[in-house]
Amino acid sequence: MNTIRTFVACAVAAASLTLGGCGCDRDLAYKDVQIQELERVNKELEAQMATISTRQVNNIITTAPANQAPIVTVKNAAGEGVDISSRDREVIFSIESSILFKAGSSELTAPAKESISRVVAIIKQKYPNHYVRVEGHTDDQPISRTKNKWEDNWDLAGGRARQVLHYLLERGVNASDLGFAGYAEQRPLNPAKSEAARQKNRRVEIVVIPKG
Repeated sequence: MNTIRTFVACAVAAASLTLGGCGCDRDLAYKDVQIQELERVNKELEAQMATISTRQVNNIITTAPANQAPIVTVKNAAGEGVDISSRDREVIFSIESSILFKAGSSELTAPAKESISRVVAIIKQKYPNHYVRVEGHTDDQPISRTKNKWEDNWDLAGGRARQVLHYLLERGVNASDLGFAGYAEQRPLNPAKSEAARQKNRRVEIVVIPKG
């Protein structure tokens, strides 16, 4: 898994490096081809990573002891970085924004894609007849450094939730079962004003909801 992450990171880094050139049209066209090829390789590596994650999740679920609580099995399958909780009949997969995104960004990191791929595998295995709502949450600090990208915390929360939703689509979750919402800072896990509390509050939740 670490090897795949390294390949993905190298592909992205190489694509960035090819952007610097002499300005010649021919060189720019060649660099465009290089970038397209790196993007294709990156997609293939992401698919391989998702396949490995799916196998791991399915193995954990199918070999779980018969007397083990279902929520424990799900937690084991989700792995590190994903918190599991329940609310009424809903199951909530919560991932901190520090794992999902770089500061102020909505572009998913490689560890984020691995975590989400594991959640998708769990949904397909354990909750096939459910709706899935992606919820974005921020801390209580107003947008400052990235005001050119986001109007406010509502915009950032919604943008991040939408990005996760699109990755769920890529991994095969049915579009008819999906939705997203942005809640800004309005639903904190911890109302304290400490940085530790704010870090917990910055998150995306994938909520699995029974149909009917």
